[in-house]
Amino acid sequence: MATLLSKAETSYIQASLTADPPLRADGRGLHDYRPIELNTGVAPLANGSARVRIGGTDVMAAVRLEVEDVVTGGGADDGRVSCAVTW
Repeated sequence: MATLLSKAETSYIQASLTADPPLRADGRGLHDYRPIELNTGVAPLANGSARVRIGGTDVMAAVRLEVEDVVTGGGADDGRVSCAVTW
């Protein structure tokens, strides 16, 4: 998925990175990276979870699975799948 930038945004980024010295909006140098932190098992009620921090961006994802018996005709295609997203 590509992020579309306006001509003004593209021009600002190009001018900033080709300046002497190169400038970034967040103050980092051209070769500086954002600190990255990854933790797993952060949501105790989930079957699997992770939290990723990249600079000032914080993302958390969790998966929970519930298995139920479903009374059906017993065929291979019987049953159901339910998905929910909370954010």
